[in-house]
Amino acid sequence: MILSEKEIQHFKNPIAVPGMGVGMQEKLKEARVLVVGAGGLGSPVVQYLSASGVGVLGIADYGVINDEDMHRQPVYQMQDIRKHKAKMAASRLWAVNPYTKHYPILMQVKPETIGMMLVGFDLVIDCSQHLPSHLVINDACLVHDKPFITGEVHNWMAWFGGFNMPLVDGTRSATYRCALPITEEYRNFDAGAIGATHGALGMQIVCEVIKYLMGVPIGVAGKLYGIDYLHNQTQVYDLQPDTAQIEGTRAAGILTADDYGLEIVPDVED
Repeated sequence: MILSEKEIQHFKNPIAVPGMGVGMQEKLKEARVLVVGAGGLGSPVVQYLSASGVGVLGIADYGVINDEDMHRQPVYQMQDIRKHKAKMAASRLWAVNPYTKHYPILMQVKPETIGMMLVGFDLVIDCSQHLPSHLVINDACLVHDKPFITGEVHNWMAWFGGFNMPLVDGTRSATYRCALPITEEYRNFDAGAIGATHGALGMQIVCEVIKYLMGVPIGVAGKLYGIDYLHNQTQVYDLQPDTAQIEGTRAAGILTADDYGLEIVPDVED
């Protein structure tokens, strides 16, 4: 048995859910998930992934905690301000669930680092909410054959989708580049950010991740969800793989920072 007696007691309520049981909880324990970005969207994602019992959780973020972001980053506390997000998230999450291994990665996603960051992880969740980072992760996940989920929140509007994910017919779902015409419609760069919308999208992503890790055949793979929280409306798009786009991306490999329009920040001195 993978779970200890203490873990079975700790997770007794999710284990009791119909269709879950010890076997499904063990699948979560065996999962290794990398979350890029521990800010407004990443904060609720890492909180509930950890609390759900995912076995290994990588938290990649080179930024620090700011007072004005606290309303949408509930994993942190006021005494954490100016400290590194990845380190403090790992510490706070361990305090809730010591059975998950939390690995802080104080590193920017960039062409030189992304390949190393993906090693050993089964799934990537991109919470960077940053177009150049999305593209780097997309291309690297294609090159290294990793499934990934990406999403963004802009005021009341949000979207998320599952990319390069295995489908029941043995093929892979569309990539982020295939979905760009749709995601661009949901971009809203007006000032401001609402904590509740970040939390709501984070919870939706975690629900889909749990289903994916447990092997539920119907889920986020090949889908993109566009959400209007103000009017409580959701549009579901069936994504079609652009074969030429995918093969071209694989052939080109991971490009340069300039190609992505990615600004390189200095490495964190810890």
